[in-house]
Amino acid sequence: MVHQQSNAGSSTRQKAMFNPKLCLRPISSEIRGRIQSYNSLVKKIYGCYIENVVRQMRSFNDGQEYILPLTNISFTQPSDYDNGTLEYNLHHHHSQQSQNPSISPFVGPSGLTHEQFMANYNPTIGSWDLAYDLDLSGRIVPFVDIDARDHTNASYYLNSYALDFFRHGSERLLMSENELDRGETYHLLSDFLLSLTSIRTSLHTIIENEPKNTTDNDNAFFKPLGKKIHDIHDDFSSKFNKQFK
Repeated sequence: MVHQQSNAGSSTRQKAMFNPKLCLRPISSEIRGRIQSYNSLVKKIYGCYIENVVRQMRSFNDGQEYILPLTNISFTQPSDYDNGTLEYNLHHHHSQQSQNPSISPFVGPSGLTHEQFMANYNPTIGSWDLAYDLDLSGRIVPFVDIDARDHTNASYYLNSYALDFFRHGSERLLMSENELDRGETYHLLSDFLLSLTSIRTSLHTIIENEPKNTTDNDNAFFKPLGKKIHDIHDDFSSKFNKQFK
């Protein structure tokens, strides 16, 4: 609900036959840049986390990861394999392993590197390491997917139901224009309201309880933001309570 790739607007409502399900507009280039900067920092932090976890897990298996499961051929020891064979490629990759510690040795011959994994990371799909299947989905990594994609890496549109309800406060319009079922409107809006409440509480904690740990510039940023989120929360909550309680 925080981003979208369609150009839906007021004209969309007038063209219901063309696109009856309303979608969020694209975010501004300034916001996109800030989100991308944040995502880059998150990728770097969790990339280091992956590397350290994988090193630790590899230290527990006595080198079994470097032994082919059927032939028991080990590629950690010197050998005279012919150039171009699988065994030769495994040995060569192992010699480069320090540069890509998060990549499984069996994936190494494909040429895949840690940087390529990070560049193509999709939080919907989820994992970097193929050997240990670490859960790095959006449930774990606080990554903001500004280009919404499904598990097949295909882009899709995001329904603008939360923004539309904030504007008109009508469950009937959400069902007719956003194509939501009566049974899901309450739960979707309730979840969004809980998210707003969590954000409001977090900002309040920063502003009220940690003034000594923030600079003047931080306070100048968080105070107006907290006020804006507080107003949005109260307005959305009022519409929600009026419609469902």
